[in-house]
Amino acid sequence: MNARIVVVGSINVDESISVHRYPAPGETTTATSAIRTLGGKGANQAVAAARAGGTVTMVGAVGTDDPFARHALDVEQVDTSAIATVPDPATGRAIVVVDEAGENSIVVIPGANATIPSHLIEDAVRAMEVGDTLVVQNEIPPADSALAARLARERGASVIWNAAPAPRHRNDIVADVDILVVNEQELAQIASLIDLHVDDIDGAMTAVADALHTDVVCTLGASGVAFRNANGSGSVPAHRVHAVDTTAAGDTFVGYLAANATLPLDERLRLAVAASAITVTRPGAATSIPTRQDLDEFVAAADAQTRTNP
Repeated sequence: MNARIVVVGSINVDESISVHRYPAPGETTTATSAIRTLGGKGANQAVAAARAGGTVTMVGAVGTDDPFARHALDVEQVDTSAIATVPDPATGRAIVVVDEAGENSIVVIPGANATIPSHLIEDAVRAMEVGDTLVVQNEIPPADSALAARLARERGASVIWNAAPAPRHRNDIVADVDILVVNEQELAQIASLIDLHVDDIDGAMTAVADALHTDVVCTLGASGVAFRNANGSGSVPAHRVHAVDTTAAGDTFVGYLAANATLPLDERLRLAVAASAITVTRPGAATSIPTRQDLDEFVAAADAQTRTNP
């Protein structure tokens, strides 16, 4: 049976603009290209989980202004029956500026993401079962993520919390979590919010894991990922690729992590790292996320190269 995943999170329409370099304050620059794609951390993670082979339900909200996002999720065979259409505000938007090195800066307009009806969260999550996985992030109100996580735990489902963007307040921390996914800055912010004072990544992961009673996965960009769970700690190296656009790399990682819930954590991380490596070689957000076939071909090629050049 395919993994069953419920994603409660943000749905945006992304305007991705490519530039040679970021303009300085007060400077005007000319874009080299612009594309309009599905975005939002929640929607990106739902697409990633679906392309990884999972059976995915998306819970969120869009405005009446634009059917683009819902249609894009339908095309990906994501169940959109738990997405509300609200008269106001409009669908969330993100302006993504990407430079020649593939690095991005993003401005998000939350819009309808702040208005997800509680009953849709409750209905979708209460239909979950043991073995299912809930995914939440930080682009919707923290109370929505906390509600979903608590109900999922009650149903015996596992919970992945991608704490991005970094929480601002202690009350924003989701308590009912099985795997916390963060980058270095987000890890440091959570440690600070719960009064943990550690200077290194390993120490911070251990302290946060113990304090929140969760496994911790910290993404390190080109250095791969580090993790801490009940069995100890470890790391998975990144693949060497030419980065074009890093926009949805983290969301690809989370979606693939969720879709492979039956595997041991280190194996799940290897698949998620490889999927993210493919994503950064492509422009756009959801459009850049690989399918499972893409991933299998990439891993096979990487393994063959390792055997040739040990």
